[in-house]
Amino acid sequence: MAKIGVVVKSPSLYYYVFKPFRGVELDVGSFVATEIDGVRVISRVVAIRHRNAVVDPRLIAHFDEESTVKEIKETLGIEEALYYTEAKAVVLGARRDRKILKPQKPVKPLSYVYSTTPEELEQFFAPGEEGTYISIGKIKGTSIPAYIDAERLVTHHCAILASTGAGKSYLAGVIVERLSALDIPIVVIDPHGEYSSMAVPASEEGKHVSEKVRIFVVGKTDVTHLDQAFMKRYGIPRTYTRIGLNPRSIPLRTLEKILDLLYGLTDAQRRILEEGWQSATSYGERQPLTSVEELIKEVLEGGKHAAPPGFAGEMSLRGLEGRLKALFYTSPVFITRYGETYQGEPIKLIDPEMYLTTPSIHIFDISGLDILDQQLFLAVLLDQLYRVSTRRKNLTTLIIIEEAHNYAPAAGSSVAKSYIAKIAREGRKFGLGLCLITQRPTKLDPDVVSQAMTQIFKRMINPHDLRYVATVAEHLDDPRPLRTLDEAEAVVTGISVPVPLMIVVDQRWTQHGGITPSIRRQV
Repeated sequence: MAKIGVVVKSPSLYYYVFKPFRGVELDVGSFVATEIDGVRVISRVVAIRHRNAVVDPRLIAHFDEESTVKEIKETLGIEEALYYTEAKAVVLGARRDRKILKPQKPVKPLSYVYSTTPEELEQFFAPGEEGTYISIGKIKGTSIPAYIDAERLVTHHCAILASTGAGKSYLAGVIVERLSALDIPIVVIDPHGEYSSMAVPASEEGKHVSEKVRIFVVGKTDVTHLDQAFMKRYGIPRTYTRIGLNPRSIPLRTLEKILDLLYGLTDAQRRILEEGWQSATSYGERQPLTSVEELIKEVLEGGKHAAPPGFAGEMSLRGLEGRLKALFYTSPVFITRYGETYQGEPIKLIDPEMYLTTPSIHIFDISGLDILDQQLFLAVLLDQLYRVSTRRKNLTTLIIIEEAHNYAPAAGSSVAKSYIAKIAREGRKFGLGLCLITQRPTKLDPDVVSQAMTQIFKRMINPHDLRYVATVAEHLDDPRPLRTLDEAEAVVTGISVPVPLMIVVDQRWTQHGGITPSIRRQV
């Protein structure tokens, strides 16, 4: 291989600085090689700096006018003799059999730096013999597929972190499309109604993906505007199933939290609810669907012995009754009888076991709900999915949560947060994986995001978020290059890739519903 430079500084195991020889052209992202104890090690150029030995403060003081600068340059030959380039390269590793090994000592100064060949890089980035892999793009600057270990991506959780408009949902769609070929269930929590477009193919491969898409509109909400926009854009009607929750399926602690948040709960009411709810939901795995009045009657009958005596107890019972009625009658996510309809559309109960055993793309459109109802639905759905998985009745499943900072915030409370955290901590053992997508990484609960063993970064601008990235991302001690990524680029780090990868994301196979509208008036 051609010698293209020499190492001038090696501060750590992880990177070195080298001087390219005169005439060598390099770009940020280029791959180079060096040797450590006779072993060829691949590195990636992450920074390039042009310098001139003469340009110091004493000389700069004379840069008062163009003629002076011209005279100094011509006299000293600055651009010829004293100009040089420095490049910083991050060490990726050495390929041995089907594994990439990290060197245990730094590169020695004055070691030569070599060019790499496409064949060498293709072998270096080839997937291992064991495992199941998907490709979501090409390694930047090459035509080499960016392979990701699908099993580790799913079961060990992942996070997509980027600024708004950086292409998070586009990338998530690519991941969903590629994973769907493995015939696993995928559950998508869609707070903007944009994933419905995956039912419309954009290529031949997309036809197979779109056939697996199942859209569910949550609750008694008017989605006419979304249906009209879908029809106008794609020329076909949006097909979906409207679903809702059985009030008896709410976990007790979630119900307590919501009632206290909305209406306030006294200690007496809390005791009545705790006793009565256990009595009313003692039917086991399949809770009956009854009227609100019948359910509340069971709660009050089962919990009245916990009420204080006399008038105070009667007031507590009537107060709890009013709060339960207000919640169950006003929240659009609940079904209170079989055969219930909304705008002529039948509403079905959620079926967690079906979602976890059918290798489809289950998209839950919650865009018509306010944030509290979204959190309530997500809490119940995740609780039910987790319960099914603990009975080992599921296939390995990926749960994608868009705008995850709204449901597992770093500060403040959310009724869904504890269920997201439980799956993040324990879901791997039961075949449940999480993909958390957010435009504000610092707003996402740190305990939850710390469980995401694969992180995918796209363009990020906020300084607080960039500092956060520096603390969690492998080999991204300087996250500033994330500012310059375009919509098609991403950085993938973590256990699903052998080394951090800068990639160009592949084209979608299905339509992307998250395109920003044009400022021009549509005729």
